[in-house]
Amino acid sequence: MQVSKSRPLLLTFTPQVFIEAIWMGILVHLTLLGFNTIALKSMSAAFGGTESIFAKKENFRALLIVCSQKALLIVVAVVEQLSGTLGESGLLVLPCVAAHINQVIIDSLLVNFWLQKDQSYDKNFEA
Repeated sequence: MQVSKSRPLLLTFTPQVFIEAIWMGILVHLTLLGFNTIALKSMSAAFGGTESIFAKKENFRALLIVCSQKALLIVVAVVEQLSGTLGESGLLVLPCVAAHINQVIIDSLLVNFWLQKDQSYDKNFEA
């Protein structure tokens, strides 16, 4: 699989198509974050409430991030198995790579938000 072989086909697409694919990847990731939040809260309530392993903040956050990530390696393997059925493999992987990078950025921002929230809580608790 090489992007260079897909170069002539890549040049036929407008940047708008690529940007739409990136936004769709972001939307899927945000949807999974929302769905997994509800699922983890439900599991926490069903399996022990505040005593559940899912109720611990650290476990909840780790599971939320891990369950919402889509693995780039799996995407590449699936695209390769399609053998060009849906188009050139190298071209199909480009939006997937962009979506994966966006997942990492979104999750980094989320973890940073959680860190700042915890630090401000600790400061208020100590005062």
